[in-house]
Amino acid sequence: MRDTGGLKSRSAGRRRSALAVVGAVIGLLALPALAVVGGVSCLIPDHDIQVLTTDVNRYPVRFVEGIPLSDEARCACSETSCECPMAPLTSVPPFLDPDDPAYQFCICGENRVDTNRLPGVTLYVEDQDEVDGEADDPLRAAALLDWDPTLGDTAVDYVAYRNYLDPREILALYYTPFETSVLKRPRPYVRAITLSDLEGFDLCNGAGRPVGPGFHTLSIITSDRLWFKRETQVSETGSESMEVVQEGVPDIAAGATYDVQTYVFKCLEEGDDFCKCADTTEP
Repeated sequence: MRDTGGLKSRSAGRRRSALAVVGAVIGLLALPALAVVGGVSCLIPDHDIQVLTTDVNRYPVRFVEGIPLSDEARCACSETSCECPMAPLTSVPPFLDPDDPAYQFCICGENRVDTNRLPGVTLYVEDQDEVDGEADDPLRAAALLDWDPTLGDTAVDYVAYRNYLDPREILALYYTPFETSVLKRPRPYVRAITLSDLEGFDLCNGAGRPVGPGFHTLSIITSDRLWFKRETQVSETGSESMEVVQEGVPDIAAGATYDVQTYVFKCLEEGDDFCKCADTTEP
């Protein structure tokens, strides 16, 4: 005779185990639903959200300049004023051709000046970053003599013409109708870079260091952040250090943008044809 009691007991145990598994599965499936129901009050809408960021450099700094226009083109902009809203014209070309009498510069001796020096140069840069209708980024600029970025040399070693352009000073805003009349773009917030003193801009004698005869480059670099700083050891043990400002070197890690404008010119030697040096006492 077969013992059926054990079979019934085992069958009942299997049914209970199956029911337990089914119950666990149903419970797991119900958890997300409960979580959704419980979290409805915490949902955040994905529209009409305004996020204000203060650490993003939205607009880059860049050089700007106007272009010569015919009378017909200017009057097409405005019949009343015959003027177009654009940045002012820059007074010098990128290549100051020494065959042009206006660009025949000379290296003069002590107590002598180049009477053919430039009357002064003004360049223009813009940076559209603003806060509450005011220009936000303080711009600075440095003049670099014979700097070649392809060589990997740091720009700070080539800063020159400090008597004309101080890399530490913030560029001043330059107001023209271009500021408020420009269409379909943010206000430019133009700044002026002025290279001049009371006697003009002397490329061959005013660099602050000797300039040899021949061709040279003048690069104007501008940036919208403080210049890069690096730590320099001031003690032999290396226990003390100080920050040194690398003027002319943009601080890319701090979010800086920059732009460069380069000009080529030639310096003649005193005594060369077309050289016009005069004593400083002469009127």
